[in-house]
Amino acid sequence: MTQLDDLDGIDALDSLDVLGAMEDFADQLRVGWELGDNVESLPLEEGIDSVAILGMGGSGSAGDIARVVAEPRIPVPFCVLKGYGDLPSWIGRNSLVIASSYSGNTEETLDALSEARARGARMMTISSGGQLEALAVEYGAANVKVPPGRQPRASLGYLAMPLLAVLSRMGLIPDLSADAAEAVRLVAEICESCHRKKPEGENPAKLLGARLAGTLPLVYGGRGLGAAAAYRFKCDLNEYAKMHAFSNEIPEANHNEIVGFESTQFAGQLAAVYLRDAEEHPRIARRFEVFSRLIAGGVSDSITIESKGTSVLARILSLVAVTQFAAIYAGLAQGVDPGPVEPIENLKRELDQEDR
Repeated sequence: MTQLDDLDGIDALDSLDVLGAMEDFADQLRVGWELGDNVESLPLEEGIDSVAILGMGGSGSAGDIARVVAEPRIPVPFCVLKGYGDLPSWIGRNSLVIASSYSGNTEETLDALSEARARGARMMTISSGGQLEALAVEYGAANVKVPPGRQPRASLGYLAMPLLAVLSRMGLIPDLSADAAEAVRLVAEICESCHRKKPEGENPAKLLGARLAGTLPLVYGGRGLGAAAAYRFKCDLNEYAKMHAFSNEIPEANHNEIVGFESTQFAGQLAAVYLRDAEEHPRIARRFEVFSRLIAGGVSDSITIESKGTSVLARILSLVAVTQFAAIYAGLAQGVDPGPVEPIENLKRELDQEDR
């Protein structure tokens, strides 16, 4: 176990300095917006009738965040596709397809982009290089080149903000520059309150991470904003803390998952985490209240985290920021190096060997 106020111990354990990357998250958001706001040779916006984001892992999460912000404002269908090139039939020459891969070498995204090109879609890419950047050059597509040298999951600002900046520039959604500025300001405050130098008693992320260490977290968010943040937290706990975690959304969990709590077999291990948003539907707010009360006997702990900010972008990033910090601290509290993700690398190596 590592004491979360032992700064030397944290430095020694965090081999890839993912905590340092998180402490710079606000700057990353600002730079990500600027990169998208300044990219050249964007596709023609006239006549676009649908938008699809292609991405896996951290890039897929960036697409989820963009969808939460953009979908209520965009006048055409919008989706995030996580997989190979079996694209929906409606994707065609009037579709805007944005392929995102931090490494530029995600095979599912490359395959899907190839299919989008075959259908004549209007394309652009986001990457730090790799094959995706090469394809952008070959296809004559715009490419947002983000800074290299980080873990994909530690690059969310570089991946999410360009998506929204580009959609805004193309007139597909209203101007979000004020929302982006609010998000950067708010996340900077969160990064300060969750910084490693803040002692555990005053640090909400350290408190949350220590509380979840050694548990099996079940993370719930309201449909849309909360659900996207919940899924991101689940993934961060998997990758940073190397622990199982699961997420679901309200109200869907009220129609199935609630019944599982009739069994108390694992109650001593389960921790319920509720990600709440001030603007959630009143009936979702009521469902949270009833659901949390009814399952209380089936979990060992219940934790509520509330969004901050005014805009949708600021509110979702406020949840993502504090929970991403918490996932890193949950790993550190258990003596786990939060950086390496060897199982993912092993899987990729085996797949690569099969292809040779």
